Amino acid sequence: MPKDYFDYNVEEEVEIIPESEKEAKVVEFVYQVCRKTCTPGEYISWLQDGRIIEEVIFKSCPTPLGKKQRSCPEDQMKPRERVEKIINDLFEFGVPVELLFDVDDLLKSNNIPKVTACLLEVKMMVYTGQGRSKLKSVQDVVKAPFRCSVCKEKFSRSDQLRHHLCENHPDKIGFNLRALLQKMTT
Repeated sequence: MPKDYFDYNVEEEVEIIPESEKEAKVVEFVYQVCRKTCTPGEYISWLQDGRIIEEVIFKSCPTPLGKKQRSCPEDQMKPRERVEKIINDLFEFGVPVELLFDVDDLLKSNNIPKVTACLLEVKMMVYTGQGRSKLKSVQDVVKAPFRCSVCKEKFSRSDQLRHHLCENHPDKIGFNLRALLQKMTT
């Protein structure tokens, strides 16, 4: 009997990448962008205060996020404020809300794999030119619209997307992230 190709169920094999390989990819990306290296075994403490991520955002998104990032001298900024600003900038850059990490995920090392996944998304966006910031090398770049990752609706401004996410999809974002997004709109 011939095989029915239309009814054939093929299970896709999902490649599981160990966390250590993901971390190595993030370290490599940071080195390529900032020329900063991580001592082996100190990945968490290397990221924890947010300075490395802040520099990656500054170098990856030179305008307009980079200018906003440097508005406050880094010595005067508390780690919690820095991480909140980083999360806001990642949102502005176009990282989907489900990949954004919580402040405590980084500061208290509650969920470093989520931070790593977020940074891998930034890496992919930088390498493929998908971020929302204007690239230095291309003068006539049109900024991509803000798009809800849940329902795919498009918005012209980030505050419209923030409001939409908080009002229409509060179950898709955590309480802390919702509070942070609402704080950034005021």
